[in-house]
Amino acid sequence: MNRRSFFKQGIAATGTYLGLQALASDKKKPANYQPNPTYRFLDKSLFTSPVILESLDLFRIDKNWFVRARSTDGAEGWAISHNNRMNSVYSSFVRDVAPYFIGKDVRNIEALLDGVFAYKGNYKMQGQGFWVCVASAEFAMLDMLGRIVELPVAELLGGVRQKFVKLYVANNHREHDVEESLRLIVNNVDSGNFKAVKHKIGGRMRLLDTFPGRTERLIPAVADALGDRCTLYADSNSSYVKAKDAIRVGKLLQSNGYTMYEEPTVFDDLWSLKKVADELDIIIAGGEQESSFTRFEWMIRNGAVQLSQPDLFYYGGLIRSLRVAKLSQECGIKCTPHISGGGMGFLYMLVFASCAPAIGPFQEYKGVNQSIPWESPGVDFKVTNGVIPAPTGPGMGVNYNPEFLRKGRLIDSSFLP
Repeated sequence: MNRRSFFKQGIAATGTYLGLQALASDKKKPANYQPNPTYRFLDKSLFTSPVILESLDLFRIDKNWFVRARSTDGAEGWAISHNNRMNSVYSSFVRDVAPYFIGKDVRNIEALLDGVFAYKGNYKMQGQGFWVCVASAEFAMLDMLGRIVELPVAELLGGVRQKFVKLYVANNHREHDVEESLRLIVNNVDSGNFKAVKHKIGGRMRLLDTFPGRTERLIPAVADALGDRCTLYADSNSSYVKAKDAIRVGKLLQSNGYTMYEEPTVFDDLWSLKKVADELDIIIAGGEQESSFTRFEWMIRNGAVQLSQPDLFYYGGLIRSLRVAKLSQECGIKCTPHISGGGMGFLYMLVFASCAPAIGPFQEYKGVNQSIPWESPGVDFKVTNGVIPAPTGPGMGVNYNPEFLRKGRLIDSSFLP
């Protein structure tokens, strides 16, 4: 089934599709259109008393940034932030994000995630820097809530939908020529006997191939080597400024049996993205750079993407990303989160994939972090035939070594100018 047929069938099946052109103008908006639909996921009935946040602290341990949420009753939750981004934005976490949550009832976390956006004019800093801080706080608070009721976070957020998650292995070998890229891509697939793979094309963000003609040669080479074994995805990372160039490459992908084409045009040029989607039958994916629900809604309702991809850090955490998944479900498309490299991104992806509606067939995988001492009781995060189990323990399902955590250096206002 090609992408157009799949999309139309999904629309008919849901019965809730609101029109590809729903947001093109006020006149074209459906009668039941709501600019900010209210989606709620946390089961507050699991908690018999308020959970008041006493502290939300940021620690640095080696190259890792940890967040600890602690309630007035002494419950704790931990999270690892996006280590690369937090290097640049830790002052925002300390000054602009953590103070808002302290003293509030964490059972209201969904409303709080909206409230922190307006706190002290935080909306003026919207973007990855701000939402990485919010996501890091949310992960720690959700871990704390799960531990209080001794349930996995997925159970708190609507219930476990799948206990095992199918993966696509993602890789970036742009610095290599076609032959070496192909060898590395095949090795990646073989490492876990993956049934789906995503590789890079183009040169990333308005740049063409470092090796001239690499994309045009690599696409059929990967299809010949892996097309019978794997579902094939390609990611241009906004390489093509002009829609016509993205369409040309998209047609090459289609003719070689690829299923998904990610970020074919510059990520914030939504009209060009829609133009590409209108011209191609392959599934168009996008959203990893996005931080606005309104722009996600535009892309989804206007048919500019057929696979939504909120990044669990860049978009502000699990709950905000679940809202995108719910909207995707209502509009008859799928949602697969983008995974930032490093930290415990694989863990948060597994939690999301285990409970999200409209989850895509395969989830992005970039490896399991082995540089931090942790354990996951009852679950061995080992990839077998391209499948990995979801966490089952309380909270996020991972316990960090207490001795390691005690090495943390508290980052507070005394570190800020």
